[in-house]
Amino acid sequence: MEAFDGSVAATAGADLSDEAKSELTADLQNGKGDFFNDLLAVLLQNCSGIGALATRSRVPGLIVPVHNLDGAFPDEGPIRFLLEAKMFGTPKHANNPKQKPDGRPGSADIDKRVKELAFKSIDLKGEYSRRRVAEGAGERTGGAGGGDITTWLRGIEPMIYFFIGIRVVNQADFVRAMRWASTAEQVVDAVGVFCFEPVAEDQFTTYRKRTDVPPSLQIERVLYKACTDLQALADR
Repeated sequence: MEAFDGSVAATAGADLSDEAKSELTADLQNGKGDFFNDLLAVLLQNCSGIGALATRSRVPGLIVPVHNLDGAFPDEGPIRFLLEAKMFGTPKHANNPKQKPDGRPGSADIDKRVKELAFKSIDLKGEYSRRRVAEGAGERTGGAGGGDITTWLRGIEPMIYFFIGIRVVNQADFVRAMRWASTAEQVVDAVGVFCFEPVAEDQFTTYRKRTDVPPSLQIERVLYKACTDLQALADR
């Protein structure tokens, strides 16, 4: 994360046109998210022994006709496991020259992503449930409106694991990020958080890990749970 963000911050002083700076910054930011997603996928593949998590296109939803998904298992047939990963927070860079010196808060965009994920979870699990009932393989439960929606969502495949990498700039930013991570726990099967912050006010891209993430959200615990769930799915 330091390497990616150090490069992002350096774009502000690069000897490039504004357009080139903008494109380079976007590439670096996208690369950080791709790296995080790929790293998680490799860890889960090696731990569970399932082989590669697949990229699946045109996966039907209950409301949205199709979804394109990364990190799915298995690679054909009904999806039973889905890895979702997002990175939040960036240092000041060429594309946000008016940003405060410490950069964009990690919690600035997390609410939008959690809301998007909530819809995706309901849409995928709702369609899976509908198809199972239509095939005669599932019981009618009254759907998501029949009771507690979190209980219903966690009882329906695919299992959805949401992993967050977040750069926070202060305690208020951390508290808000954890609050939205806890909200996400209500709409997916588990949420794992890797949280880090600048070590000092004048070292914006040198980081330390936050060690006070709540236990249920700690990324190492959630990765282990995801691994055992994948092993169980593969053994069925």
